Amino acid sequence: MVMRSEQLATIGLSLADLVLEVFCFAAAPSFKAVATLVATARQAVNDVGTSSPEFVKDRSMLSKRVIEVLTKKVKAAREQCLDRGIDASLLAQAESAVAALISTDAEEDLVVLSAVRDPEGFEKFFTTRAAKHRQQIEEQSEPYFDALVRAVAATYVEIAPWSDSFVVSALKSMLDEFTGMKEQMTIHHMEDRQLFDQILQLLQSLAEAIEELRKPSHTKRVNFGSRPDVVVGGRFVERDEHEQLKAVITDPTRHQTVLLGMRGCGKTQLAASLAKQCENANWNLIAWINAVSRESIQSDLVELAKQLQIDTSDLPTQDVIIRRCLDHLKSAAPTDRLIVFDNVEDINHLTGLIPRGDGVRVIATTTNDTGWEHQDWTTIKVGVFDRSESINYLLTVTKSDDHDAADALAERLGDLPLAIAQAAATARNKDLSLARYLKRLESRGEELVIRPIPGDEYTDDVATVLWMAVEAAVDSMKNGTKQMARRQLGALALLAESGVPTRWLDPTIEQLDDDESPDTQRDTDEDAHDALTELVSRSIIQQTARNRSKTTIHRLQAQVLRNSWNNDELDDARAAATGLLGSVNISRYPSNDTKARRQEALDLVDQLRSIGTQEHSQVLFESPHTSEALFQAFSHASDLGLPYEALTLDVAVDALEGLLGPDHPDTLASRNNLAYAYESAGRLEEAITLYEKILTFRIRVLGEDHPNTLISRNNLAHAYESAGRLTEAITLFEQVLPDSIRVLGEDHPLTLISRNNLAGAYRAAGRLEEAITLYEQVTKDCARVLGEDHPRTLTSRNNLAGAHHAAGRFTEAITLYEQVLPDRIRVLGEDHPDTLTSRNNLAYAHHAAGRYTEAITLYEQVLPDRIRVLGEDHPDTLTSRNNLAYAHHAAGRYTEAITLYEQVLPDRIRVLGEDHPDTLASRNNLAGAYESAGRLEEAITLYEQVLPDSIRVLGEDHPDTLASRNNLAGAYESAGRLEEAITLYEQVLPDSIRVLGEDHPRTLASRNNLAYAYESAGRLEEAITLYEQVLPDSIRVLGEDHPLTLTSRNNLAGAYRAAGRLEEAITLYEQVTKDCARILGEDHPLTKTVRKNLEVARRELAQ
Repeated sequence: MVMRSEQLATIGLSLADLVLEVFCFAAAPSFKAVATLVATARQAVNDVGTSSPEFVKDRSMLSKRVIEVLTKKVKAAREQCLDRGIDASLLAQAESAVAALISTDAEEDLVVLSAVRDPEGFEKFFTTRAAKHRQQIEEQSEPYFDALVRAVAATYVEIAPWSDSFVVSALKSMLDEFTGMKEQMTIHHMEDRQLFDQILQLLQSLAEAIEELRKPSHTKRVNFGSRPDVVVGGRFVERDEHEQLKAVITDPTRHQTVLLGMRGCGKTQLAASLAKQCENANWNLIAWINAVSRESIQSDLVELAKQLQIDTSDLPTQDVIIRRCLDHLKSAAPTDRLIVFDNVEDINHLTGLIPRGDGVRVIATTTNDTGWEHQDWTTIKVGVFDRSESINYLLTVTKSDDHDAADALAERLGDLPLAIAQAAATARNKDLSLARYLKRLESRGEELVIRPIPGDEYTDDVATVLWMAVEAAVDSMKNGTKQMARRQLGALALLAESGVPTRWLDPTIEQLDDDESPDTQRDTDEDAHDALTELVSRSIIQQTARNRSKTTIHRLQAQVLRNSWNNDELDDARAAATGLLGSVNISRYPSNDTKARRQEALDLVDQLRSIGTQEHSQVLFESPHTSEALFQAFSHASDLGLPYEALTLDVAVDALEGLLGPDHPDTLASRNNLAYAYESAGRLEEAITLYEKILTFRIRVLGEDHPNTLISRNNLAHAYESAGRLTEAITLFEQVLPDSIRVLGEDHPLTLISRNNLAGAYRAAGRLEEAITLYEQVTKDCARVLGEDHPRTLTSRNNLAGAHHAAGRFTEAITLYEQVLPDRIRVLGEDHPDTLTSRNNLAYAHHAAGRYTEAITLYEQVLPDRIRVLGEDHPDTLTSRNNLAYAHHAAGRYTEAITLYEQVLPDRIRVLGEDHPDTLASRNNLAGAYESAGRLEEAITLYEQVLPDSIRVLGEDHPDTLASRNNLAGAYESAGRLEEAITLYEQVLPDSIRVLGEDHPRTLASRNNLAYAYESAGRLEEAITLYEQVLPDSIRVLGEDHPLTLTSRNNLAGAYRAAGRLEEAITLYEQVTKDCARILGEDHPLTKTVRKNLEVARRELAQ
């Protein structure tokens, strides 16, 4: 194991200073020393921050280092014993006992800390710990054993301050010390508590930095999920269940354990404590799964798969992604891993979702005792506190000696840990004796009526105590902070039970020091920060371990809050929750900060999905804020390449429909967005089905001529086009266009969009002249109606260039692209995504024209700009990388192409999913590069893998599926497997005719490919007949000068040559050589190929 020990050693001295100051401070607190502690902590943080990974060495754990130093020290003593005639076996016995002592004690926190804190007394301390080992050796070995123990103690004192173990032990001790001291402060020490917050935040930063340094350099450790932090100090109670859970750590065969108990009994804290122990022991995986529903489990497992960097995808169902995740865990090398399913409502929700594997331990927490005994789970029943635990806790936290009052309070609360903890905290913070607290509880019992909580047996006072804790915490705050605290609690009680992003609740987290927000807004944000800090410090709410990224409220506490609200308070809470959702603005993050934008989108999706499944939250969808948040989630998930995540919002759409009805405009708009998510994910049949359903609803509710109905017809036509159903797409586009003109007018933006869409369908169908004519008309109209510089006008000009490109008019395409690019730069800016698209398109036009050097140069220029502006993982960035690889491929630089394809493919899988159309294209492209490089077996294997996936995802008749079949046939042909190639070509050709039509460019290409296969197989008459049939069709459809037409003429000449008809071949070669040079240029690869063929034919004729 390679540890970053050199880095940790560099902070050993400053950390030693800090920990000694802390212990002195704890013994005699003085708030004058706070500033010194903060400065010292900051220095330690800086020391970690400036440590360089270049210092990583092959250094081992403290125990090994002790043994290394010890070996040198005791060598002389051992030799002296042997000289005196002491039996070597007795010496070995003593050495084994000391080795056992070192192996068990070397890394223990208490041992390491004692060596630093009390070096003079450490020998005595260590000798005491060694006593049990001394008892196991013979009497003659004892003097030598004692000498070894003294040497070990001296070695500890010498090297412990610079060890990894001391760094970590000191950090844990300091955090515990400060947290415990902070908890003992009363409301009268608010300013001091805030100072302590500074120290704790610094120490937490230090702990996280050191934890990163401690990680083995060859192993990626994964901490996943929103795991709650564990209580420490005086609030921590060692329970019998802790001992039972230790078996999970020590016994790798203990695969499945369920913690069963009522809400508030401490199940989650027990599981979190276990997870913390596993984290401290450097387990490779600690995953915390929100298990309140099967949907939340599935969603978290999908996200876990991404963190594990395995094949995650937007498959037709989540099941395949989850199966890959579970298969990965099962097949991975044996290692300690922990997966916690927190708050399982129903054991059936776990069916088929439980991880297995060597070293995998699964923990579930639940209140539902049904079914666990029949499914191989070890059950640990988590009850309430023993009465003695309740009493001791109450007396310790409140610093009281009133045993009777504690006993009475515990009785009234049924010893429920959550209620005991809240009662103790309230009494401490309000400076109340337990007797006075009991009196207040009695007085409140009559005036507060809260509905009983079903499914659990709670005493009547539990809900009151939880409510009193909230009221006491809020009432202690100033007015602005008090109002903000109530808003935060209302939002937490209604939003996702798994927690709310802390940055949403506390805007100061992401504020810059030079933030120029109005003073009133800054004051509000500061109130939010103060309120949240105080609620956390009083244990009303909790934050997740490590980075505090999520804030949660206990489910029982949340239910008590909801049950306590009157109508006005309920309205305020709903306003707070929906206002928080409405305040989320993903666009506030820079466009190049894809990571932050994706995280914000994922968090918003998580909230909307959760409130869609929580009955008490679904009413939030009545608010326009929530509907707007749902629209934003769909929109950004699509833009950021998160179509699968968008699909999980189906439960939110269902909830919205349940509240507003199927005919409500917001419901129909959300259904439309969901259909688009299906389309983006490549699940075209589902998209079409949903679009058809929405169209039916809109016609019935809004009427045939409503603008939204026209939009639905356009969307459905576009989905038909995406699915390769071009005839249906064109028919529908041609129907909706005159209706748009009639209803909205010739110049309405929606009418212009309809004309643009129809032109795009013509282009996809190979009806290029019609596409170009329509694009030219709509471009002029956009310029007249919207203005020359309107983004849609610029888009129309870009589309026109693309149509010329598709028609093989590369010069015109390049000219148009070069004209629109500076206009986009001027109007939109250098870094606008549309500007970057124009640069990419220009590169692609150069590529198609055979100007590979220019294309590669342009691709290499736009790629870093897309990375900078959009981020590494944006779909457009991945497209740029794919295009650069494709250009290298076309230029014959196969090694570079394969390298780039092999790099972009796993990234597309990770970001978009295995079955996203772009990922399927990447797999096809890589197979093509293998084929071009002569790696035919690899090419065929990959083609054969991607074809069934294309069929499954896109359908048998999708144009990309037809292309995959064509590519596989071509690979068979290249490998000399001509019969298989011809059979496959003959199968794909009629399908292309049926799906795309006789005249589609891809159909013409299929006919050419079949003819070439006939020629390769020596079936020359059939080849020539087919070539002679396809050539006039290419001329008629594409024109004399289209590259595909030129290729057809070259192929026919080649068939004449193969058949010995050399004069006809030479005549045709001469004609096509001139035309290639005229149209494509002398240096185009096709021009060079035809010229070479002509030279060969002439030589053959001369022989």
